[in-house]
Amino acid sequence: MIRALILALVFVAFEAGAQSASVGLFNEANGRYRSGDFDGARRAYLQVVESGVKDARLFYNLANANFKSGRLGEAILWYERAYKLSPRDEDIVANLRFAHQVKKDRDPPADGNAVSLFLTKAFFYPTLSELSLFFALGWMGLLGLLGWRVWGRSTQVVWLISLSICALLTVGGIGWLSFRLYHQASEVSAIALAEVVTARSGPDVDQTEVFIMHEGTKVRVVRSEGDWSLVRLQNGLGGWVRIDQIEPI
Repeated sequence: MIRALILALVFVAFEAGAQSASVGLFNEANGRYRSGDFDGARRAYLQVVESGVKDARLFYNLANANFKSGRLGEAILWYERAYKLSPRDEDIVANLRFAHQVKKDRDPPADGNAVSLFLTKAFFYPTLSELSLFFALGWMGLLGLLGWRVWGRSTQVVWLISLSICALLTVGGIGWLSFRLYHQASEVSAIALAEVVTARSGPDVDQTEVFIMHEGTKVRVVRSEGDWSLVRLQNGLGGWVRIDQIEPI
């Protein structure tokens, strides 16, 4: 028991030290960025990321440092990663939109009518954390209502209404969250990091050239074989590219 307690205390102390080091590196990176040392800020932000920190503002700052350093592909990659964590952050949305506007390849307009576009936007509007919170609130509400019913005194109508609301939150939250997690696992997107990426008809340099894309282009990864990945552009055109020329978001 004593040994386990000592190990737990050591672990907590280690975690606290790691967090303190990450905060120090983050502040150092911010200072380098303010002084105009964008490449130095980029390296410091990457060290924080490598320590295991996943934070939208960190990814956003790293994207800005990449953009200022002339690394457009990496900038769009980190803006996209920041957007996944915080899709309603106005700064992230604005900078991501601007970065897509200055890249060489232009994205096609969104397909579908107004209704389908609205439903798609609504489906992705809440974050995964918010959906998890909806589920947790509904589940805790159900447990509370069961206890209220057993030990408390409540009218049948009030109890049934409260039960219905909590059940809706629970079922809706877990269902919505499950669909979002499935979509996230099945729809792998990536960003082209090489200045010019040649897509071919098969996973080999001798295969026919299908299309060329440039740094910052967003693609959907269909599957991978060895050192190659089959990707599709937003217009549906597909081809094989080398894995080291793209990076999953």
